[in-house]
Amino acid sequence: MTKKIIKKYIKNEKVIKKKISINQNQKKIVKKDTHRKNIHNLLKKINSRTDSKRVIVVHGWSGDINKGWFPWLKKTLEKQGFSVIMERMPDADQPKIDIWTEHLKNISGNIDEQTYFIGHSIGCQTIIRMLEKHQSEKVGGAVFLAGWFNLKEDTYKEDPKYEMKTRNIAAPWINTRIDFTKVQSKFSPGTVTAIFSDDDPYVDLNNAEAFKQKLDARILIENGKGHFSEEEVDSIPILVEEILRISKSLNK
Repeated sequence: MTKKIIKKYIKNEKVIKKKISINQNQKKIVKKDTHRKNIHNLLKKINSRTDSKRVIVVHGWSGDINKGWFPWLKKTLEKQGFSVIMERMPDADQPKIDIWTEHLKNISGNIDEQTYFIGHSIGCQTIIRMLEKHQSEKVGGAVFLAGWFNLKEDTYKEDPKYEMKTRNIAAPWINTRIDFTKVQSKFSPGTVTAIFSDDDPYVDLNNAEAFKQKLDARILIENGKGHFSEEEVDSIPILVEEILRISKSLNK
């Protein structure tokens, strides 16, 4: 995996440096577009190229892609030949469905069977809800980590000062209906995995059954990994193993 620094993106006679992850097949696009007025147009054009395998990673509520297992995941997937898109979601401390799903749609560009998703916690719902609305056909697959459709009551009472705020943020994600028939139509059989921990303080294991029933997900239960938070875990090999398994199954 190669990293390109766009050195000649000029706006109002200022040079803006922007680092993005690209692979060898995308170099020509960057050379042709370094002078575009809007850097997001360039990103969108790069992301729309689906002649190579891509993994789009969505962090959770208040997540930080610069900490914990996120840098490890990006580096490991790139070594396996994947292009990785991993961005900080807007207003991460107060995630909103419309804002997060629209942002994910924008950074994903065109998606197809060369596109894979990894979501953590509320990032799983973000992927699911984006795919529900997206006009794509099939995607390559998804690995959901500590995903949820409901939360343990203790989640809200962890810090009494913020109980109502936490409830108000979570409520739309819990109560807004999802058309799972549409979502499941985007996946080929055997291309969805949902991973949970047996001691997650926020996510009850009844969510595992929901992922199995609603998305026909392969369920894996890890031992003692909590919520797989950045502060708790610095690598999650099973994420990479599942992405590799899914991508190989599609190429048989």
